[in-house]
Amino acid sequence: MQRRAFVSLLGASLGAGLVGPAWAAKRKPDPLAGFDAELDLARQNWRVPGLAIAVIKDGAPIYAKGFGWRDGAKTQAVTPDTLFGVASLTKAFTSATVALLVDEGKLAWDEPVTTYVPELKMAGGVEYASLSLRDMLSHRTGLGTHDLVWYNNEKLSKTELLARLPYLDTSAPLRSQYKYNNLMYILAGLVVERAAGQSWEAFTEARLLKPLGMGRTGFSPSQMAHDADFAFGHKLLPSKQAVQIPLRPEDAIGPAGELHSSVTQFIPWMEMQLGRGQYRGKRLISVAQSEAMWAPLVSTGGQPEATELSRGLYGLGWRTDFYRGMRRVAHGGNLNGFSSRVTLFPEQNVGIVAFANMRGTPLPGHASLDLFDRLMGLAPANWSARGLARRDANEAKAATQTPPAPIPNTTPSRELAAFVGTYRHKGYGTWAVTLDEAGLQGTYNEMPIRLKHWHYDVFNGQPTREDDDDLLDVKFAFQADVAGKIRSLEVQMDSDFPPAVFVRTSG
Repeated sequence: MQRRAFVSLLGASLGAGLVGPAWAAKRKPDPLAGFDAELDLARQNWRVPGLAIAVIKDGAPIYAKGFGWRDGAKTQAVTPDTLFGVASLTKAFTSATVALLVDEGKLAWDEPVTTYVPELKMAGGVEYASLSLRDMLSHRTGLGTHDLVWYNNEKLSKTELLARLPYLDTSAPLRSQYKYNNLMYILAGLVVERAAGQSWEAFTEARLLKPLGMGRTGFSPSQMAHDADFAFGHKLLPSKQAVQIPLRPEDAIGPAGELHSSVTQFIPWMEMQLGRGQYRGKRLISVAQSEAMWAPLVSTGGQPEATELSRGLYGLGWRTDFYRGMRRVAHGGNLNGFSSRVTLFPEQNVGIVAFANMRGTPLPGHASLDLFDRLMGLAPANWSARGLARRDANEAKAATQTPPAPIPNTTPSRELAAFVGTYRHKGYGTWAVTLDEAGLQGTYNEMPIRLKHWHYDVFNGQPTREDDDDLLDVKFAFQADVAGKIRSLEVQMDSDFPPAVFVRTSG
């Protein structure tokens, strides 16, 4: 495949990768010489259609390039200005909006959230009376993931999410451990709205995007699609072929992951972060609140296998650890065919951002560390190559695994029409089960799932759209009451919990 690389219009000096004085008699060797070819080869090896990456050092952009393609047909090249969904990189913006309001005295990190949203209740009961914004933004609430609540749900408002929250189980006590959770960030956005008197999107645009000159950064895929330079998300088929997937509504996830941007648009954001809340002489966020967002609050897991990395910690919208003895502040994102990574090395005054239009690829993180090693003159750790070796080993192992099988020679206990109906869970919402000439079909959050008989009254989920595979092979178990009538439906909505019981309300 022919390589395509485009240099952003950040000045002619960027073409060489680093900026040096024009009068210098001798230039230092360019640490990024040859890196373009290395990056593009990594992109192809990781089966990623398109990649963009940008770097700032000491407050100045020194590298910004795009590789590969924006679309599945390979007709539109990626540039440094190409818009991608940035997914969970949005979380740092949400923490920043809270920090702005803490600076103004309208919010406090440790005040009970019910001070601002009195109707907030959780399944943990009275234990959660002290739940704070610091808890919500550091993923230490103990609330399970429950991501299907918001996924593809165009109708879910923050107010409705509040009403569902008491019926979504927690998996750990408050402040006991790290449990990554998008719902808490969505509701943190509601807290911002109550304090600011305007939507989270409007406040973020007025107080962060506009002052930073991030005019092309926005809040929805439909808005992104109106831009002349945007990427489509992709996923890998079982054949390992990348396939373009449609842009999906993300309004419900809002403050947890709805932003889209380009790597060049992210340069001012990184500059402000490395400036501890100051951008080009103007202070947007106080030093105290900037440091508060980076301060480690909870361990994210065990000791990493890589010897170059320390144990991971989480602050407020940022992950923190040490890489080769240097403090690293970073975050990744993965949503609807896009993967992203922003990495800051505060003491080295370096920021790196990388976007890819492939679901779940680690390439942005690997490429960022490979670039940093070069930039700092370190012996290469070869993150991308090591990751590829692990991927290949994992794929080989997976190929030998025997998939689960149903109990043979069973049939449903009754005619398929008896399973038709509407089933409701107070936390997760509604499954609608219908019958057509192809058999049973379930619909949840506008996602149609074909229900194929598995065994007895259990059915196996087969999405009818390629990009709905979050429900692929999910089991649906119908339950009858003592009178023999189907009264409920059990569905594995979250792998951390037993199947959720949806009660039949009609049909």
